[in-house]
Amino acid sequence: MSRITSLSEWLLRQAAVWGGLACLAFYAFVVKPADDASTIAQYFDGDGWQVKYATAGLFFVGVAALTIRAIGLLVQSGALERTGLSDPPADGNTVEDADALLDELDYAPAGLQDGYFIRRLRHALLYVKQKGTADMIDEQLQRLEDVDLDRMNQSYSTVRVIASTIPILGFLGTVIGITLAIAKLSGQAMEQSLPDVIAGLSVAFNTTAQALALSIILLFIKFAVERFDARLLAMVDDRVNRQLRGRFRQYGAAHDPHVAAIQRSSEKMLTAIESASNRQTALLGDSLAAANSAWQNTAATTANILREGISAGLKSGLAEHARALNDGVAKHTSDMQEMLVRHAEILSENVDSHAQTFVDGNQEQLAALVDSIEAHGAALADALEHHVGVMTETETRLAEENRRHLGDVESALGEAMVLSAARQEKLISQSEELLKEMQVALVEAAGATVAQQEQLIKQSDVLLRVVESTGAVRKLEEALNSNLTKLASVHDFEQLFTSLSATLQLLSSRVGRPLGVSRAGDADDTTTSQAA
Repeated sequence: MSRITSLSEWLLRQAAVWGGLACLAFYAFVVKPADDASTIAQYFDGDGWQVKYATAGLFFVGVAALTIRAIGLLVQSGALERTGLSDPPADGNTVEDADALLDELDYAPAGLQDGYFIRRLRHALLYVKQKGTADMIDEQLQRLEDVDLDRMNQSYSTVRVIASTIPILGFLGTVIGITLAIAKLSGQAMEQSLPDVIAGLSVAFNTTAQALALSIILLFIKFAVERFDARLLAMVDDRVNRQLRGRFRQYGAAHDPHVAAIQRSSEKMLTAIESASNRQTALLGDSLAAANSAWQNTAATTANILREGISAGLKSGLAEHARALNDGVAKHTSDMQEMLVRHAEILSENVDSHAQTFVDGNQEQLAALVDSIEAHGAALADALEHHVGVMTETETRLAEENRRHLGDVESALGEAMVLSAARQEKLISQSEELLKEMQVALVEAAGATVAQQEQLIKQSDVLLRVVESTGAVRKLEEALNSNLTKLASVHDFEQLFTSLSATLQLLSSRVGRPLGVSRAGDADDTTTSQAA
């Protein structure tokens, strides 16, 4: 917010500004157009106008102040039930919730921040925050009520000053009018000076009447606004009490401050344990997530490595087997070719020899040669057929060996994949078992935390009972001392012993420890031992 805006808002809240504007408008639109002989002109203009103007100006400033005050009170009254704090939980708010409640008040409209209701709630919450306990909040609320009542009375100080100043101005006008009348009075020309004397006295009476009339009107307006202000203050008291009384947890720190200290330390310990449990749960969850991610990455990496190794081994094995098969087929083919070449050479040599014999020999030799040629041709055909069968059988055997080798490779690959899947399932099952064990440990830790919280609550209850028992013991000790004082003046030892025995039995029954009293000793020794 800029300075100009702040200055403008401040000026708009000033009663002197609005009162001055109202006075100017009144004189411009009501007094000046009126006839000089009219009542308005007689009481607000004419002779003695300085006092009349000042009286009218103060009156309008007072009315403006009361109007601004009334508008503010109307706004506060209309928004009283619509603003406030949220509903408290079933077990009440703690002292640490005061900051959150103060933040809720900041969301209230800016025009209500300085009102009775929001201001008192803020001061009460700040008191609870600073003290660290709400045990004395009732006394603080009563003190804030008194402070607001004093502040309300002080807010009307300007109007009270104006209401007391206006009659003084009227009396001042009376003095001025009487002075003018006396100054114009002449003993030699009494009749001629009488109109001037009457005019001076009329100034005195008019200013006095104006001042008294305006002061009466201002006082009635002030009374009405002040009554409305008091009624609003009572409504605020009731609303604040309903908002704050019973909202916070109270531990009896007004009677024993150790109770509140023990309770606060227990609450802080519970908060620390809860935060530690939450951190442990978060860390355990992160560890489980990291372990699961690591196991998944390890399994994926192992599967990839195994797949790549098997693929590389199969590729190299199949390539070597194919090379060996090609080499065997090529070698067998070359052997067959060499054998055929040798048979062809032998046949050619036989043909040449038989042809030479045929040329040199006779017909029988020619026939024998033909028979020999036919026999050699048949043998050559048989040998060729045998070689073809051997080659076919060799190719069949090689194909079977190739298929068998491929089957062995496929079975080995299947076994490797099954083994990899089994290992991966085993790793996953181990991970699941580890996760279950960690979850069980987490549940056990949470149960231990809950047990610790219950134990702390039980200890707090025990401490509270001890404090209450201590208060009862103190009261009984005071009663015992008073009884001993009364019995010290009585010399009847039998009555003294009876009273002491009854008191000690009552004390032992309250404290819970048996106490014995001996009849031996006089009253002074008994009094001294009991006091110790």
